[in-house]
Amino acid sequence: MSDVSRSENRVRDSDGNIVQAHSVRDVHFHGAPPGAGPGVSQQLPVPPAVFVDRDPLMAWLGERVAAAWEAGRPAFVALHGPAGVGVRSVLRRYWADNSGSFADGVVRVRFGEGQSVAEALADVLADLGVDRRELPVSEAARQGRLLTVTHPKSVLLVLEGVESAAQVEPFLLNSPRSAVVVLSRAPIRHLLRVGFQARAVEPLDERFGLELFDRVLGVGWHVESGVEPAALVRACGGYPLAMQATAAQIAGASEWEVADLVRALASRGLEALDPESQEYVRVSFEGAYLRLSPAAARAYRLVVGHHPGSAVVADGAAAMLGVTEDEAVAVLTALSEARLLERTGAGTFEFHTVAHWHARDRAERDEPRAEVAAAVERVVGWYLAQAVAHDRVLSSRPRLGGLYQVPAAVRPTRAQAWAWLERRRPNLRAAVALAGRFQMPELVWQLCEALWGVYHVHRHYDEWIATHRGGVEAAIQLGDARVRMRMTSQLGSALLNVDDLDEAAAAFAESHRAADEAGDPVGRQSALEWSGKIAARRGRTADALAFFDQSWHVAATEAPERERPRMFALLWLQRARVLLAATEHERAAQAARQALEHFRDTGETDNTAKSLLVLAQAAAGLGDPAAAGRAREAADLFQADGSARGEADALEVLLATAPDDEARARLTFLRDQARG
Repeated sequence: MSDVSRSENRVRDSDGNIVQAHSVRDVHFHGAPPGAGPGVSQQLPVPPAVFVDRDPLMAWLGERVAAAWEAGRPAFVALHGPAGVGVRSVLRRYWADNSGSFADGVVRVRFGEGQSVAEALADVLADLGVDRRELPVSEAARQGRLLTVTHPKSVLLVLEGVESAAQVEPFLLNSPRSAVVVLSRAPIRHLLRVGFQARAVEPLDERFGLELFDRVLGVGWHVESGVEPAALVRACGGYPLAMQATAAQIAGASEWEVADLVRALASRGLEALDPESQEYVRVSFEGAYLRLSPAAARAYRLVVGHHPGSAVVADGAAAMLGVTEDEAVAVLTALSEARLLERTGAGTFEFHTVAHWHARDRAERDEPRAEVAAAVERVVGWYLAQAVAHDRVLSSRPRLGGLYQVPAAVRPTRAQAWAWLERRRPNLRAAVALAGRFQMPELVWQLCEALWGVYHVHRHYDEWIATHRGGVEAAIQLGDARVRMRMTSQLGSALLNVDDLDEAAAAFAESHRAADEAGDPVGRQSALEWSGKIAARRGRTADALAFFDQSWHVAATEAPERERPRMFALLWLQRARVLLAATEHERAAQAARQALEHFRDTGETDNTAKSLLVLAQAAAGLGDPAAAGRAREAADLFQADGSARGEADALEVLLATAPDDEARARLTFLRDQARG
């Protein structure tokens, strides 16, 4: 049952986006198969409209899953085959036919550019309902959480674009009613040693290729050309993807052109094609490209060849092409009709991996380098403007980027901002890489600055570190000390969160040097505060307090007066935490009161709750009955902000100081939720 719909053509290795390397993923929820209940994860596209052959392979898949479940263990299955042969189509058809066997649906991981296995584990856990703010930091802890979350479930976990067993092993479920299916270009022998059963997806036999063309084009489609249809099947190498693109060319040709086109395609013959599967596919893409209008061909070269990420929105494409949005939709639609792009929704499109590389090749030959660079600058600038517009509503932290200094024309809600940044995060990550490749350091660092909020709150630490290393390089390239200060500081905070304390300390030391060089007291104050946090994490109380004293001095004597109250409040909070860890409860309580006095009047509920929590913990250590009330207030604020971890900490203090059945039940619920 081979795929000839456009969903067959989506051989993407990234997770939602550009396919160039080996990491992970972009998740899209698609229409649920018949019978799927509400809330069930549905992350595979609908099966192709036309299938031929593949019945033995489908039967083999079903037998492997049934045998594993009968033995009381999850099924581990691997399918491999080159691009365009229909590996993904087989699985989509299997899912459509068997979705009722997996009560908790299907979760999809796509390995591609820019993410690590740890980030993929985080995304899968989030898709399965784990709050991102409660995700473990380490890869091993995330793997353990995945086992806990999925053990009682029945889920199909699909790993696409896999290149090594190391990418697979963290996803080996222990659920006896689940299945893990690995899709790869080539066989991965080590998977056999960890319990996988593997099967190759072969090119179609000639008779099924003929059936495919007949079903798409109608019986007799070749008669006028005088060409034996088998010649065209052979020219496509038995690859459904090449056949679909070829059939699309024939179907889209004028009636008087069909005979000549069929003869031209058939005359190439199998011997004229590169033996690699991508070359079979490239032949069809080349033919489709040569039939495009000049405007559509330009859009193909620029958008499909150089857009940051394979998911394309019409307004971003319009910016890239320097045309109106309506004009962009028109040329993107033309590309989708030529099967060089897939329409995924109103004004949204995606391109195929092979199309991306083919379009880049054509751009190198047909598009002046200056035109490509200008288009890249426009589209990366568009993504930067969008990122700033959404990031600026999340907090009032100081930013350096020029776009932050311009009043916002439209202000999205906080929920809209989070949704957009998370949905377009793969594009933004790809935009950082693209701007770096085209030597656009100003765009690199500004994108990093705009990504800090979503990285920090949603804990995308690996991606954060990878992009910000590029941000630091951009700052060095520009020779701008203030930018270097910001990039090293943001990188340092990510490193601190993953407990890489030595490198974090070096980053903040560099941030401090850059702030001195730039004459920026705010940067100097911040670097000293973060250095104190590192010392506290190492258990060096005296060093931490000394850093906080230095930070306070800079704030009090050099920082702009309007920014001092918040700086002082944060330093009181940091000091309170360090003193609490040193069991100096009275001094910790005094410092926490100072922080609380400021934050209560600012609307910063998160920092208000943190101050209340430290105050409650210190009061409990002193035996003060006021601890229960402080803890209750903190728990309520944390709950309102959706901070389960903070709420649980506050409830533990409350229950240690006063009996409360409701609080106990709530804490039990939060702990169960955290365990998955």
